[in-house]
Amino acid sequence: MEFTLVLAQKIAGLAIIIALGFLAVRLKILKFDDAGPLNKFALYYLTPCAMLDAYQYEFSMDKLAGMGISLLATLVVVAAFAVLTMAIRQPLKLNVVEYTSMAYPNAGNFMLPLIASAMGGEWVIYLSPCFFVMNVLMFTHGQAVLSGENRFHISMITKNVVMIASILGLVMFLLHWQLPGVLGSTVTALGNMMGPTYMFTIGMIVGSANLKEVFSNRRAWLITIGRLIVYPLAAVVVLRCCGIFRLAPQARDVVTIAALTAAAPAAVMVTQFTQMYRTEPEAQFASAVNILTTILCLVTMPVISYIYSIL
Repeated sequence: MEFTLVLAQKIAGLAIIIALGFLAVRLKILKFDDAGPLNKFALYYLTPCAMLDAYQYEFSMDKLAGMGISLLATLVVVAAFAVLTMAIRQPLKLNVVEYTSMAYPNAGNFMLPLIASAMGGEWVIYLSPCFFVMNVLMFTHGQAVLSGENRFHISMITKNVVMIASILGLVMFLLHWQLPGVLGSTVTALGNMMGPTYMFTIGMIVGSANLKEVFSNRRAWLITIGRLIVYPLAAVVVLRCCGIFRLAPQARDVVTIAALTAAAPAAVMVTQFTQMYRTEPEAQFASAVNILTTILCLVTMPVISYIYSIL
C-alpha cells in the first residue's frame, strides 16, 4: 500500500509535466513540430545515458539474481499476453493494429522515468531485461506483422542506440567497470533529464490532438480497456500463481517492475510503425489509442499496483 501511494505521487508529478507540455501547445508557446527535435534528443542522448547509468553500480550476485528474476517475470508476462491475444483476437475481431496495441506496453520512454522516480535510479537495472525483451519483440514480431513482411532485419536491433547502450552497460556491470569521474556524472545528469523531457513531449502530442475525436472513438476505448485493465490483471494473476515470488527474498519487489510494465500505456512504436506501414485511418486510430492509454494509465496504474500488493 505504501508503494502504491508513492507511485501515485510520482505519477501525479509526471502528469503535471505532461500538462505543461499540453499547455505549451494549446497556448501556442510551442508547436507540435517542436516535439520532434526534443524526441530525437531524448532518444539518441538522454535514454542511452539513462540505460548506461542504470548499470553504474558495484557488481553483486544479488543484483545479477534480481536481473534474472526480472527476465523470467518478463517472459511470463509475454507468454500470458500471447495466450490472451490468441484467445480474444477472433471473438473481438481484432485487426493487427488493435492487438499489437494491447499486447505491447510502453516499456521504454514511459517506464524508465517512472521506475527511476518511484523506486530510485538503482532499480532501473531491473527494468532493463523487461525493456530489452519488449523491444526485441517490438522490432521483430511487432514490426513484421504491422508491415506485413513477416521478416526480421538484424538492423532493427543493431541500429537501436538504446539497446546498444543497454548491452554496453550490462557488459560493464559484469566486468566491474564504471564510468570515471566527470564522464560518469555527465551521463547521470543527462539520464536524469530523460523523464521530464519525454513527459513534456507526450503533453505536446496530446495538446496537438483532437481530444473530442479521441475520447469519442468507441473502438479505441475497447483497446484501452484491454491494454490498461484486462492484460495487466492477467499478468498480475499469472505472476502471483507461477511461484516466482519464492525464488529470492527481493523477488516480489523486482517482479513489481514487470507487473507495472504490463500496466503501461500502448507502445509508441506501434503508432510509429502503423504510420510507416498501414493506412492513414489505422495510423489515426493507433495514435488515438496511444493518447487515450497514456492519459488514463495515470489513474489505472496505481490501481493495478494496489491489486498486485494485496495478492
